[in-house]
Amino acid sequence: MKNKQVVNSLIIIQVIISKIMTVGDEKRVGGFQLFAKQAIKYYTVGGSGVLVNLGLLYTLTDIVGFWYLAAQIIAISVSISSNFLFNRFWTFSDSIENQRNSVMYIKFLIVSLIGMGIQLGITFALVENIAMYYMYAAGIGILVAGAINYVVNRRWTFGIKF
Repeated sequence: MKNKQVVNSLIIIQVIISKIMTVGDEKRVGGFQLFAKQAIKYYTVGGSGVLVNLGLLYTLTDIVGFWYLAAQIIAISVSISSNFLFNRFWTFSDSIENQRNSVMYIKFLIVSLIGMGIQLGITFALVENIAMYYMYAAGIGILVAGAINYVVNRRWTFGIKF
């Protein structure tokens, strides 16, 4: 029940932000302005993905007893799908032309799996080499992989040229 409330709260927050940050007629908006607005939306979606990711990671590791990297693989996988849906239908909805959802999802998945590798590598290196708490290490991995994913997904997955 609590998880459903968290998800509902995140959806409400994203709807409110969507109303505030509507891009409108993108033909008149400068390229940089559009890039900045989409970046803010992308990172808002990413923030919800981080909550899903870290919440599931903590639950699976500290409560269920999974190994932190196995739990992180599951957590990242769940957040990939939710992030794709929010980015497809909110962040880039006005900019996408003539692409099928299945093709975009496959591209998003490829980019996300590369990002997962980056995130897992960073987490493992920080935990095993300097004994950093796994949640902090995962947060750093998320920041690095998220920045790379934004640039690649915007251009390749969603086909936005600027």
